[in-house]
Amino acid sequence: MTDPSPTLLLRRVRATAADAAGVTLDLDALPGVQLGVMPGWLTGEPLAAQGVETEMPNLPTIDLPPADVTPWVLRVTAPQPDCLRLVLAPAGHPDLVDDGTGRGIVVDPAPAPVALGAEEAEAHVAVTAGHLSLEVGRAPFTLLLRDTRTGAVVLRTSDRLRQVAGLLTAPSALTDGEGTTLNLELGPDEDILGFGEQFGRLVKNGQLLRLRSEDACGTGTGLAYKPVPVWHSSRGYTGFVNTGAVVTADVGHSRPSVLSLGVAGDAVDLYVMTGPDPAARLSAYTALTGRPDVPAPWAFGYWMGRCRYHSSAEMLEVARTMREHEVPADVLHLDPDWLVVDRLNTDFIWNTERFGDRKQFVTDLADEGFRLSVWELPYLDPASPVFEHAEREGYLVRRTDGSLAGIQKTPTPDGRMRALLDFTNPDARRWWQEQHRAFLDDGVAVFKTDFGEALPDDVALFDGTPANEAHNLYPLRYNGAVSDAIREFTGRTPLVWGRSGWAGSHRYPGQWGGDAESTVAGMQATVRGGLSYAMSAPGFWSHDIGGFFGPELTPALYVRWTQLGALSPLMRAHGLRPREPWAFGADALGICRDWVRLRYSLLPYLWQVAVESATNGWPVMRPLGFHFPLDRVARTVDDSFLLGSDLLVVPVFDDADAPVERTFYVPEGEWFDLQDDTCFVGPGFHTVTVPLDRVPVLVRAGAVLPRVDVDPSVRSTDDLLDRPWRLHAYGSAAAERRSFVGFDAQPCTVDGEVVRHG
Repeated sequence: MTDPSPTLLLRRVRATAADAAGVTLDLDALPGVQLGVMPGWLTGEPLAAQGVETEMPNLPTIDLPPADVTPWVLRVTAPQPDCLRLVLAPAGHPDLVDDGTGRGIVVDPAPAPVALGAEEAEAHVAVTAGHLSLEVGRAPFTLLLRDTRTGAVVLRTSDRLRQVAGLLTAPSALTDGEGTTLNLELGPDEDILGFGEQFGRLVKNGQLLRLRSEDACGTGTGLAYKPVPVWHSSRGYTGFVNTGAVVTADVGHSRPSVLSLGVAGDAVDLYVMTGPDPAARLSAYTALTGRPDVPAPWAFGYWMGRCRYHSSAEMLEVARTMREHEVPADVLHLDPDWLVVDRLNTDFIWNTERFGDRKQFVTDLADEGFRLSVWELPYLDPASPVFEHAEREGYLVRRTDGSLAGIQKTPTPDGRMRALLDFTNPDARRWWQEQHRAFLDDGVAVFKTDFGEALPDDVALFDGTPANEAHNLYPLRYNGAVSDAIREFTGRTPLVWGRSGWAGSHRYPGQWGGDAESTVAGMQATVRGGLSYAMSAPGFWSHDIGGFFGPELTPALYVRWTQLGALSPLMRAHGLRPREPWAFGADALGICRDWVRLRYSLLPYLWQVAVESATNGWPVMRPLGFHFPLDRVARTVDDSFLLGSDLLVVPVFDDADAPVERTFYVPEGEWFDLQDDTCFVGPGFHTVTVPLDRVPVLVRAGAVLPRVDVDPSVRSTDDLLDRPWRLHAYGSAAAERRSFVGFDAQPCTVDGEVVRHG
């Protein structure tokens, strides 16, 4: 037997107490050891109590570890119906008395609290709240959650899983010097989705994910810009670990029937939302963590950017050329060249040599019908004139040894360190926000809040945030500071364009999928990342049309990516090299213009989806399983998606000009092609031949889409705000729907003829 380790296994319930707010169970944690080469765990309890098969012929000699008890606590509360909060921590841990809002992820600790009861039985303690019953095993300590309406087990720990000698392979909960782990048993047909913006397969079974916000350097590196410790189980629950610490999610990777959640801290603060479908459970999750406001209508237009535009003259020429080619567009984005010191630095010193007077530049763009988006990041270069002031005032992050912290894992072009703003210091946060005021006064519409993933792990933040939680909370605080500044200084709905994120980041729209490679693989990974993020951070997400970097982008792939972008929640083209549609030839320009106009014609529908999503805490871009959770095929599909509930978008992943065969899955019901009314019946797979100027976009039977006519005179969404809407009804059962939400966010009635399809 190996020497005893500092690992503790939670093994027994010692006492139970209930109060007005919840139920507290005192637990015994015992030292645990493993038997050398034989997998499995042992404690100092009698072998029979541990289920050891003592008759095994090759059972090695067993020396039990000491049975010293370390007190732990399980605190159970019910912040809203069909939701339990389980805090598992050492006795006296601050999480046991925190209402959940301490990290800034949860913003409403108890949207609709439910009273709990505790009933003691010989083998377990039953904690009940509404329709939920949590059975806490006494010895051994286990968790089993039931929905009392059906009797179904929704979630259980994995204590009954053993190896051949009867040793535990996945104890319910254990803690060691690395952190605390909760092990859950995966059902035979249970699928796990979520964990933020992951670029692999949508169903996470078999994957090992380390949830740490990283400068991922692309979508194919295995890293994630916006990991989120939120996941969905097809058994009917959604889990959320309320932490800033790194979470390791082993989804049947190491042990095929175990979802292992390792938190790099000494406690697990777990919320479990149950419900019939992901939609209901995301509504519950966002009731706790907040919901985004609906961006202004112009945000749903076409955005154009490039890394880099080098002058105001260059950008104005792009704006005029867009108008000459009669391509509708609303936003031009300006990357770092607006700065004087512009290599991984933002000090808000406008480069007048390149871009002249800022207010005049914004006005000149407005004359062409464009709004301005401006890049930033939360790092300061020592070469900046404001660096000394920021350091002297204590605005910059320090390490635990008192030295100035520099960014990690993001290389600098000159070898100098880059300091980071400490957003937990109220004075520093306010100083950073104030730097935006003049830009907003001059008419800047949106800030691209780039980077934010480079905070070191050994930091001492102003507010005392534990070092192990500071890194992942940094993007949330950064984007929140900028979003709040826009709201305060302009009085309008704020909008940022963020790359990094964590749980709660969905409150600050929008986000984009980072630096995708300009390849078919990059496009495919982008869609998967957006669908995965939708299940954990519902709201307004998008991507760089054409990808950000890589091999020379073929005109055909640019067209295919533009088609995807035209049916995405937000639409922005951006990359290291030109992304303007005329840069890819006359044919690509013509096709892309048609798809941009199609998007603009769908603006009224996009607006309905946006309002619905923000109201309910849902994503705009939705996996098929979001609305068809009982369809085992639909919930695995990650090469197509729903835009709202009525449009099924089937991107074509190809970089050639020739027509392509595309096989795709259609859920239950009739679905009509948006462009030619071809009917597809589901559930089932269909194969079509798709020329370059088409992708399958299907409308659900029964849907009524509000649309607006778009002609060559339309320059931007502003030209559509007062145009009449035309209703398109699909299928024989289409409702006579007339009531919608107008662009002023007020109910409106659409009169006139209804165009019927199918």
